[in-house]
Amino acid sequence: MSNDNGSEEVIVPKPGEGEGEGEGEGEGAKGKDEKVVETPEAKRARLMRQLEQHNKKFPVAEEKPKPEARSNKSKELDYGQKAFLIANGVKGSDETALVEDIMKNTGKSLDDVLESKYFQAELKELRDARATSEAIPGSTKRSAQSAKDSVEYWLAKGELPPASERELRTKVVNARIKKESSTNVFTSQNVVK
Repeated sequence: MSNDNGSEEVIVPKPGEGEGEGEGEGEGAKGKDEKVVETPEAKRARLMRQLEQHNKKFPVAEEKPKPEARSNKSKELDYGQKAFLIANGVKGSDETALVEDIMKNTGKSLDDVLESKYFQAELKELRDARATSEAIPGSTKRSAQSAKDSVEYWLAKGELPPASERELRTKVVNARIKKESSTNVFTSQNVVK
């Protein structure tokens, strides 16, 4: 039976009751059984004692937790995994970092990451970006092109910048005046001062 407060009522006979039912000993022999409410703590203790007694009679071998060969959440790849990546064409620290990042974010194994379309696309994009940056020369003796917001660009083009860029337009006009005033009228050469 269950009580209003959620605990079960268990009828526990008093010591001595139920042993001599036909005999008229004492007050409670023929009449009343008293109801005792078992608290959750008492019920837990009783069940734990029963479990211990059962385990003594029928011993069960406890299962040991299986040690994991390798945790997927480790930060670095071991030498075997790095060799596997090199054998599959993944070279360089940036490509290895990409593999580690995807493994950490998705929780996939190394094989699954290498076969995933997402990884293949990211690897191709990374390699294309590296190839592009290597194809562009760093510093050469050639003159670099001027930007559209520089005075030299507009002087070389021979035009004025758009009217919306008033300050740049003023600088271009002043530079033209300076350039024209420094040339010799008769020889069209710059005057050395």
